[in-house]
Amino acid sequence: MKAISAVFLLLFAAHVAFAQIDEARDAIDRGEYVRAANILAETLSRGPSADAYLYLGITYTALKEYQKAEDTLKEGSERYPQDLRFHNQLADFYLINNDREAAKSELRRSLFIDPNNNYASDLLATINMSEGAVQAALQSWNKSGRPVINDILHNYYLTFGLWVVRDAVAFHPSGVLRYAEWKTTESRLLETENFINVGLEVAPTRVPDQYNAIVRTTTRANSWTDFLFGVIKGAPVQTSYVDVWNIANSGINFNGNYRWDTNRRRLEGRLKVPIPWPGLLHLELGNSWRAERWDVSSKVRPELRRNSLLDYKANALRVHIKHIPHYRVELGAGFEYRNRAAKGNLPQLFTDSRNTGRFNAEVNLQLIDRQYQNRLHLEGFAARRGLIGDSNFSGGIAELNNRITLSQDMRTNLDWTIKTGTSRGSLPIEDYFLLGLDTTQINVLRGHTAAEHGHYGNGPIGSDFALVNTDLERHLATIPLFNILNLPFVTVKWNLFLDGAKTWDRNRVFQPSRLLLDTGGGLRFQTPTHSFNLVYGRSLREGKNVLYGYVERRLW
Repeated sequence: MKAISAVFLLLFAAHVAFAQIDEARDAIDRGEYVRAANILAETLSRGPSADAYLYLGITYTALKEYQKAEDTLKEGSERYPQDLRFHNQLADFYLINNDREAAKSELRRSLFIDPNNNYASDLLATINMSEGAVQAALQSWNKSGRPVINDILHNYYLTFGLWVVRDAVAFHPSGVLRYAEWKTTESRLLETENFINVGLEVAPTRVPDQYNAIVRTTTRANSWTDFLFGVIKGAPVQTSYVDVWNIANSGINFNGNYRWDTNRRRLEGRLKVPIPWPGLLHLELGNSWRAERWDVSSKVRPELRRNSLLDYKANALRVHIKHIPHYRVELGAGFEYRNRAAKGNLPQLFTDSRNTGRFNAEVNLQLIDRQYQNRLHLEGFAARRGLIGDSNFSGGIAELNNRITLSQDMRTNLDWTIKTGTSRGSLPIEDYFLLGLDTTQINVLRGHTAAEHGHYGNGPIGSDFALVNTDLERHLATIPLFNILNLPFVTVKWNLFLDGAKTWDRNRVFQPSRLLLDTGGGLRFQTPTHSFNLVYGRSLREGKNVLYGYVERRLW
C-alpha cells in the first residue's frame, strides 16, 4: 500500500511540474517574464528538471538579469550534460552579450554531443562567416554534410557580371560546398587581378537544408583619381605607374611603369589575359626596357675590381602562363628573350651584346593549411645556345614559406622562410642572384639594399645563395577605405625580423659573402592582395642601417 502511494505521489508531482512548465511557457509567450520566473523557481524548489532550468534561464535573459541567467543555464548543463539545448541556449546568451568566443565554445560542445545538430552548426558557421573565417565556417557545416548549394549568385544577381567569375568557380549547384573549392575559386579570381576584394556569403533558401552561395567581388576601377594616384604614388622611388583594369569588360589588364632614376631607368608594360579554359589560364605578355649602371666594386674579387663598372641595356620580350587547378597547386611556365647591349671590361658577366633566351617553369604547393601553414615554391630555369640566344646556363630556386598563428584571436603570427638558389654555367650579370631591398622584391635581405647611390651591385651577389627570413608580426588595426583608390581596406601590422644569408659564386667572379645577419622592425600596410612594408634594418656584420619601403605580393 505504501509503495502504491509513493508511485501515486510521484506521478502527481510530475503532473504538477509539467503543468507549471506549460504555464510558464505560456507566460513567456505573453511576455509575462516575472510571473514565468516565479513559477519556474517554485518548480525547481520542488524538484529539478531540465525544462525548468532551461526556461528559467531564458526568462532571466529576457529580464536582463544576465548573471542569474548564465548561472541557471550552466547549472542545468552540469546536471544534464547530454542535453544539447543548454549549450545552444548558452550560445545565444553569449551572443546577446557580445561574447563570440564563449558562444563558439558552447556550440562546439553541442556539436560534440550531436554532430548532426543543424542549429549549432548553422549558428557556428554564421558567426565564423561574419568574422571572415570562411574556412572554419565551412568546416563546421561540412561535418553535417552541408551546405548543399541550390544556386550560385554573383553579387546577389542570378547572372555572372563578368565571364571570368563563371569560369573560375570550382563548385556547382546540388553539391556540398567545401572549403577547398571556395579557396580555389578565390585564388583564381584574385590571380586575374580584376578584383580588389573577393568574398563569400552562404544564405539559406526556402528549400530545407539548401543554401545559395553568393560570390562577392569588387571590381577595380579606372577613374581619373586612380590614374593620377598611380602616376604619383611611386615618386619617392622615382617611378610612375599606369594601370588599366578589365579593358572593355574582357578581363584583360594592362600594367605599365617607368622609373626615371638616371642610373636605373626602366620601362615596362604587361598585358594579363585570362583564357577561357576549365579553371582559367592566366597568360602574361610583357616587354621591358632597362638602362642601368652597375658598380660591383665591393663584391667582385680584388683582381677584378678595376673593371667593376659596367653599363647594362636590354629590351626583353616575355610570355608566361599560369594555371591553378587547386588552391594548393599552382603551375606556371614561360620564356623571355633579352636583346642585350652591355658595356664593360668583365666579359665573364656578358658585358657585350650577346643575347639571352631563358625558359622557366615553376610550381607552388601548399602542403599544410591549418593553424600552421606552409607553401613550397620550386622554380627551374635554363638558357640554351642551341635553341635560341647566345648563352648557356641553368639553375633552380627552392623556397619554403611557413606561418604559425600564435594567438587565438588570429592577430599574432610567426613567419619564417627558407630560400636557396643555385646555377650552373656562365651567367649574364642580370641572371646572378642579387640579395637586398629594391622596389620589386625577389630575395629580401632587410639590412642591405640592392642599389647604392643609384647603382646596382651593392647587395650580396652570387651564382648560389641561401637565405632565411624570420618575422614576428602583430595586427594593430584595420582601416576601412571603402574602395577609394581601389583599396577596400588597409590592415596595419607591426613586425620584428631577423634575416640570415650567404652567397657563393661558382664562376669565381664575386667574392663569397660572410654569414650575414640583419635585424630590425617596421610596419606593414596590407590590402587583400599586397603589402607595403616600411622597414628599418641593420646589418649586424657591416654595421649599416637601412630605412626602406617596398611592395610585395601577400602569401597569407
